[in-house]
This record gives sequence, C-alpha cells and structure tokens, in this order.
Amino acid sequence: MDPIKFQNFRQQLPILLQSCQEISEIFGFTLSEALILLHYYKWNDYALNEVLASQEDYDQILIKSGAKSAIQYISEKICPICYSNDSEINLSCGHSACKSCFELYLKEKLKLCSFINCFFLGCTLKIPYSFFEEHKVYQQSYLLRLSKDYRITVKCCNNQDCEYYIQNKPLENIVECLCGTIFCVKCEQGDHRLLKCQQCVEWVKLYEGSVNILNFINQGKFCPKCNQFIEKNLGCNHMTCKKPLGCGYEFCWICMDAWSCHSKETGGYYKCNKYNDEQIEEKNKLKVDKSDEKRLIFYAIRYAGHEKGQQIALKKKRKFLDLVQKQQVIDSFKVLLRDSYNYIIQARISLKWTYAYAYFQKKQTPMFEFGQADFERYCEILHDLLENEIYIKLKQKQSIEQYHQKLLNNFNLTKQFQTRFLSEFSQPK
Repeated sequence: MDPIKFQNFRQQLPILLQSCQEISEIFGFTLSEALILLHYYKWNDYALNEVLASQEDYDQILIKSGAKSAIQYISEKICPICYSNDSEINLSCGHSACKSCFELYLKEKLKLCSFINCFFLGCTLKIPYSFFEEHKVYQQSYLLRLSKDYRITVKCCNNQDCEYYIQNKPLENIVECLCGTIFCVKCEQGDHRLLKCQQCVEWVKLYEGSVNILNFINQGKFCPKCNQFIEKNLGCNHMTCKKPLGCGYEFCWICMDAWSCHSKETGGYYKCNKYNDEQIEEKNKLKVDKSDEKRLIFYAIRYAGHEKGQQIALKKKRKFLDLVQKQQVIDSFKVLLRDSYNYIIQARISLKWTYAYAYFQKKQTPMFEFGQADFERYCEILHDLLENEIYIKLKQKQSIEQYHQKLLNNFNLTKQFQTRFLSEFSQPK
C-alpha cells in the first residue's frame, strides 16, 4: 500500500470556526448561528454567502436551519422527559430539562451528530455552539463530534473512534490509516483486499437475500453434544456449552467440531475452512435442496461468524480499554493491549471477506485454504488470549504482567500470517 498523508480532524476545527467568524462579521450572526447555517448548507460557504447576499430578512433561513426557534415557548421549568420540577438546563426556545435526563439525551445524540435538536418533541431548535462553551463538561465530546461531522468534506477513516482523515488522493482503493485500520476509500467497506468493490456489493445482496442464512444467524446454534440452545456472546469462536443448563462441551462455533480438534497438531483449521457440504445440514440443522445455496450458506456462516466476533469485540472494546488503563503495568504493555484489541477487530473484518472471496472462486486451491487456515488459527488464538484470559483477569482486578510476552508473540504472528496470506492472493482493484 502506498504512503498516504493523514490529517487529524481536530486540526480542522480552527479553520472551520474561522470561516464561521467571517460569516458572522459580514452578516451580523452569532458564531453559533453561522455554524448551524454553514452545516445546513453542507459546509459550502460559497453557497451560503450567495443565499445570504440575495436576502434582506434572515429570520426564515435561521428558522429553517434550526439556528432560531420558530416559536418562543413558555418556560414551565418542567423536564419533558421525566416530568420533574428540577430543571437545570435551559435553552433559548424556552424548554428546560433536568440535568440527569439531559446528559443521557446528549450522550446518545452525540454518538450520531453534533447538530442536535432540542430535547422537547417537535422543537426544531439546534443546541448552539455557545451552549457547549458555557457548559464545559460537554464541550470535549461535542468538539470531537463536530470535527467528525465536518468530515463530510473529506475522506475519513472507517473507524468511528479515529480522528484522522486522508489529506491526499491515494493511488489505491485499499488504504491503511495511522490508527491501523485498513479500509476501502471507494466503497467504504473494510479490508477486502482479495475482492473487487463490485463483488462486495454482489456478496452483500446474496448474503442478505438468503432466508436460511438470516434465520440461522438470528436464532443461534445448538450444542452438538447435548442439543442445548446457545447464543453467541464471545468474540472468538471457542465456545463452551456452559453448565448448569449445558454439558460443558467445548466446540468451534463455525464448524461445530470439538475444540480439541482445532490445533496445529490436528490440522483442525484446515478442515474448518474447507467446503464441506455435509456440515450444512447435519451439523447446523438446516434443510437445503440446491447445491449452489449450500455453498452460499457454507461460506456465509463463516462470514457471519467473523462478523459476529467483530461486533462483540467492538461492544467490549471500551470496557476492555478502561480496565487496561487501571492496571499497574508499563506504558508499552498498555499500548500493546490497545493495539492488539484494535487489531483483532480489523482481523475479523479481513477474515470475513476471505470467505466471500472463496465463494466467488468456485474452486479453491490448497494454498489458499492453508493460508486462510493459518491466518484464522492465529486470529482465534490471539482473540482467545485477549477475551478468555486477559479480559477475565482484568475484570477480576488481577495482575496481567505474565501475559506481556505471550501477547506480543501472538500479535506479531497473527499479523505476519495475515500479511503473507493476503499478499499472496491480492489483486489490483
């Protein structure tokens, strides 16, 4: 992959605010009003200036954009969410809310955008920039969200927690951000180095269009030994049918074979990723008539397994990193833990697309299957180490220093096998 210049979103804020300041001075708006207007015109200051220069009455455009309330509501000092009389947060439209309700509302909304409507249902006033300047406790998260909303003008990293965007036009579609995330700038999917963008689109249509697959994913699976129903709640594919309801059997979520078969010595992973039409009906309890659909379901189950692992890891990421920060370990180990956890999410994305690639190839070569198996095996080992050993120790507030070298070795090995495998089969997109 070619070197790419990246810029931090936060470094864009002074430029953005300077543009708003210029608009304020020319047309007599407050900084908050100018910011909302600029956002309303999709950050196009030229288009906004053209509109403002042709109008004398700005009230309508302020109301339309949400910079001004169309109605001045009578302040009742009653929280519209919990109906308590303890309202501490007041907006210019006249609405009030209690601090606890407002914080919950703001926390959820800031995950989606920085231009947030008033908490009162039907009120179109946007909470202004000046509000966050006055209430410093919300300012940091607001500014980060604002900088990310401004990224509509640039090509940003696929990782929602990342603050970088691409400054120059890359020569290739697949790029690697400074945070370690690999993604496609063309279709905005993850690391699909083996596939063309159009194949990703075709795969998603096939995947989402199969009733068998979607039902299978939604329902979970049955323990292959005692038939106990199990819903996946761990990121790695090493599953245990937990007692007292379960039997304690350890198996692979993907192929449903015993986990003891999944090792370098047994060659278990070579069987796990090889197409086996008997596994579709016998082990997953699915009834399929057409051979084409059997192939689709076989590879889609494996694609879904890694996608599920990726989603679970994403949900646990914040808690994992918070627990790491509380540990009394050297900084380099904390960085390794953070990088390893971020990497395993990206590795799951990369792995799921290798199964879409396998479906389109129709006939697999032993070299592809061996390479995929090695990458998958080391991914599972790394994820298992993070989730079933280190994470548990962190929750129990126990020392994790003994895992430093082991984690470093597995992290490097997994990346090594991924690089080797994908480099071998990658094609120019």
